[in-house]
Amino acid sequence: MIVGSQVSKLAIASLVVLLCSGCSAVGDGKTTIKPSPLSSFSEDADAEMGSRNNPIALGKSVVVNGWKVQVESVNKDALKVVRASDPYSESPASNERYVLLKIRATYIGEESGEPSSDLRFKIVGSKGNTFSKSCGYSSDTFDNNGETFPDATVEGSLCFTVDANQISGATVSVQGDYSTENRKFLAID
Repeated sequence: MIVGSQVSKLAIASLVVLLCSGCSAVGDGKTTIKPSPLSSFSEDADAEMGSRNNPIALGKSVVVNGWKVQVESVNKDALKVVRASDPYSESPASNERYVLLKIRATYIGEESGEPSSDLRFKIVGSKGNTFSKSCGYSSDTFDNNGETFPDATVEGSLCFTVDANQISGATVSVQGDYSTENRKFLAID
């Protein structure tokens, strides 16, 4: 009976240690995310149109937060264009590229909208990492568009600093405000 009692106590102690190990914070508090060696998504014709697995084709539009949004063109190595606009701009790191998107958006809401506060854009790399750092391009920045009324269209460029190894197969994530609920993805290839 003593052996059985000791086994029971050992089992309970092991369970307590196991449960408590998930409750305590260990480490330096930093999280390292390593992308998988393979692309973290693949095109899937059965996936919802506008999802990351079935992005909207380049040049086609999608509705997000009262706006009909379209990526008209993509320059995947836009350093020369950025430098032409701002000769003092810094070069990207050797493993990065400036990706320049030409955006067109028509406000289809009821009152008025402001694209810089109504829409959030990011590049989602082919390995699943997001890139939202601007490259400082300013000649015709999309975010310079102001209040827009129904059926009016605005255009402009957005420039992102992106890991060079994740550009091919990347998508553009467009969402309203800070909510990912109605986020849509557009292809850049």
